[in-house]
Formats: sequence, C-alpha cells, structure tokens
Amino acid sequence: MRRWALAVVVAAVALAAAGAAIANHVTQVDPATVPTGFLAAHNAIDEIPVSAFVRAVTPDGADVFIQHVRLGANMPTGWHTHPGPALVEVVKGSVTYEDAKANTCRRRTYNPGEGFVDRGFGHVHRVIAGPDGVDFYVVYILPPGTETHVIPVTAAPEPCA
Repeated sequence: MRRWALAVVVAAVALAAAGAAIANHVTQVDPATVPTGFLAAHNAIDEIPVSAFVRAVTPDGADVFIQHVRLGANMPTGWHTHPGPALVEVVKGSVTYEDAKANTCRRRTYNPGEGFVDRGFGHVHRVIAGPDGVDFYVVYILPPGTETHVIPVTAAPEPCA
C-alpha cells in the first residue's frame, strides 16, 4: 500500500511539474527563461510521510508550487509552516533543517544530492544556509485553493527557542 501511495504521489508531482497552474498571487517565472532538463535528479530523500501527501490531495486534486530558493551564507529563514507537505532537494551548498520533536530541538544538515520532506500542516521549522550559502528546489503539494505556500510563525517551537 505504501509503495502504491508513493507512486501516486510521484506521478502527481511529475504531472503537476509538467503543466501545473500556480496560484495567481505568486509570481511565476517565465518558462522561456528556465533551461530545459532536470533541475535536480537522484536526490536521496528518506522518511517520506505518505500520510501528509494523502491529506493534501483531495478528490479535486492538489495545488502544486515549485520554487527555487537561494540563501546567502549562514542565512536563516524565519520559523514557519506550510499548508501541506514540501519536498526539498539541495543542489548547491548546504542547509540545516531545524525543528522540534519529542521535546528535543533537532538539527540535520543536507548537502547537494540530498533532501527531505517537511510534512507541513502546522509543523513549525526553519532552515539555515551553510557557510557557502545554499540553492534548493521545493515542490509543495497543497490542498486545492491554498492561498500561500508558507505560513510565518512568530516564535520558535519550545525546545528550539
């Protein structure tokens, strides 16, 4: 069952990437300015929470956002969550993902060719670029009609404060 669900998610992402309409309030890059080919390939992502994807996809489908993020050396994002799961693929530099689980502040660093899934739906986290900065791609799978891909949070989770 898990392999089937993962296959459905991968197929949905591939179809969405080929022709997804991004919500009209988000600036979309002109496809003519993006080189063709794979933006990332064979990135290793473990611990994929299939249940988050099942929750995001409804009988009406899902909204898909694809974003290229570039952060300067040691630059953090603010604490935030997403209205659905996000697949992150690091392609240059490194990034440290920071979140809280079981009363512990967890930090894990990802390098080019590696990635992770943030399950979204209120899971508060942030990322911090490495000493050389970072470039990564994010594919957001969001419930239909979602207005934004990121929801800022004003405070760090308890063990990370």
